[in-house]
Amino acid sequence: MVVQSVEELRRRVQEGWRLARDRKGFKMRGPGGRWERVSRDLEVVAAELYEAQRSERGGRTRGCEGLLKEKERQCLEELDKCSNTYIPLALKSLRLIIELGWLAEGNVKGLPALPKEARDALTTYVMSKARRLLSEIVKALREYEGFNNNDLTEAIVHTEL
Repeated sequence: MVVQSVEELRRRVQEGWRLARDRKGFKMRGPGGRWERVSRDLEVVAAELYEAQRSERGGRTRGCEGLLKEKERQCLEELDKCSNTYIPLALKSLRLIIELGWLAEGNVKGLPALPKEARDALTTYVMSKARRLLSEIVKALREYEGFNNNDLTEAIVHTEL
């Protein structure tokens, strides 16, 4: 049998039926151990009731939400303090991507020019992804670490691989 109405769903929960979630949706187990499926139309209500039952069992208590928010804020603050350790790694990655671009263009002094096929493959397949990564790293350094264009350029120039 399938639970079809919100009233029936709420009544069964009050009677002690337990909600469970699986890959097909929600199902309920009665006091006698009998399982019944919950209609897909009732998934939103079933999800609310399921979370309420979990919080009653201690799966995730609602009284701790304030504590969880405080811990999340503390973790983010600690992460902000630690993010400075990633700046050298980000700068080295930027420098490597720039040198890869120079290699694709044939602007690396002291190295023989790449064969045309290798240069075309590098330009076509690698550099598009490298440019996207370059822009994401630059954006992150500007937004989160406060770099401006001049600081970033100077830092990249002085970065050694």
